[in-house]
Amino acid sequence: MSGGFSLSRRLVGRLTLGLSALWLIAVAGSALALRDELDEIFDSALQETAQRLLPLTIDELRDSGSDRDESRDESHNESGDEHEERAIDRPDTVLAEHEEYLIYQLRDAAGHVLLRSHDAPHEPFPVAPQRGFGEAGGLRVYGERGPRGLTLQVAEPLVHRTEAMSELFVWLAAPLLLLVPLAAGAIFWTVRGSLQPIGRLRDAIHARGGGNLAPLPDEGLPRELQAIIRDVNRLLGRLSQTLEGERAFAANSAHELRTPVAAALAQSQRLAAELRARGPEGGAPGTAKLQQRVAGLIDSLHGLSGLVEKLLQLARAEAGLGLDNAEADLLPVVRLLVDEIGRRPAGAGRLVLAPGGPERLDARLDLDAFGIALRNLIDNALRHGSADEAVTVTVGSDRSVAVVNAGPVVPPDRLAKLGTRFERAGATTSGSGLGLAIAGTILEQAGGSLELRSPASGRSDGFEARIRLP
Repeated sequence: MSGGFSLSRRLVGRLTLGLSALWLIAVAGSALALRDELDEIFDSALQETAQRLLPLTIDELRDSGSDRDESRDESHNESGDEHEERAIDRPDTVLAEHEEYLIYQLRDAAGHVLLRSHDAPHEPFPVAPQRGFGEAGGLRVYGERGPRGLTLQVAEPLVHRTEAMSELFVWLAAPLLLLVPLAAGAIFWTVRGSLQPIGRLRDAIHARGGGNLAPLPDEGLPRELQAIIRDVNRLLGRLSQTLEGERAFAANSAHELRTPVAAALAQSQRLAAELRARGPEGGAPGTAKLQQRVAGLIDSLHGLSGLVEKLLQLARAEAGLGLDNAEADLLPVVRLLVDEIGRRPAGAGRLVLAPGGPERLDARLDLDAFGIALRNLIDNALRHGSADEAVTVTVGSDRSVAVVNAGPVVPPDRLAKLGTRFERAGATTSGSGLGLAIAGTILEQAGGSLELRSPASGRSDGFEARIRLP
């Protein structure tokens, strides 16, 4: 599972990020729309305030006695300011101090300030005294014209609008801090519940192993998965039919090929026995030469019988002979093969099972398949190893079985080719060249491996074939 990714995590992450992005986009769009609406409201308030204050400020200017000609000089302007301050400071009109969001100035035609609100600056607004809106110096100003060239300008600091928009955006985006974990939790539980059928299907496939080709159940799965399972079941059905056909062919071939070879071998041995019974003196001329030919024929039939056996083993291995769903203890198979082959003339006194090792050797591997693989490795070691040194079978605590024989070191280029079909250790070496290929195929089919080393581990010579169990 290394290198993969979690579908549920990817869905939760992307859906949460997508929801957050959509929320922020919606907030930004809403803020822009509200900004336009607020600008219209604020501008309308400026205009309405100016229109309401204009007659009041003119009356206040008239009552204060500061109604002057429009062409008065700067001293008149200062006199007007004093009248304004005195009007504000009247005992019967004392107002509480407060922050004004709107400030105003009443200006004459020359731009001099006649009256102003208490928060308004003494200097004229940086906008010409005329009717309409204008912006300058961080102020939004609306001017309204009155009689005799008077202009009332109502201004609002733009920072107020900026603060209002900032607070609005913050309050619109603030719920996202609570929404993200809640949405992530809701998405997680939704995705987890939706992917439960996939998890059950994964567990079912994992539990059955690679050797079970029975159809997969599709009950309780969504429609999208049911179509996939139906296609997979059709593929499993075809694969099962193919494997069954190959196994049937191997079984039938074993019967059809072994019988005639065995019959031919039996007839040849009978003929050799009759020739020996006649003897070289009492027989027909050329009897000795005929006996040699019959002996060669018997050797060829023995080789053919062995080759047929190897080919059938290879066919069975490629058909999935090594696959098994249940675990089995392979240690009794190792002991049985060492004892059986050790009683043969070729293995008598040469085959040794190393002492020690684990008490059990459990693996999901067919007992018959494991026996075929180990038998081929032992036969290969006895055939190619030094005749005067033992062949050792060692069961390791790392769930491995090693077969080691003495002999010359196999060159690296030749060692790399061993294990392929019909590849022999040397041109003059006897054997079919299939033993290592059969063992490697069986182990590969079962999920294990076959390691070949020369020199053998811990030696300066020899050959080692090590089975790594699945």
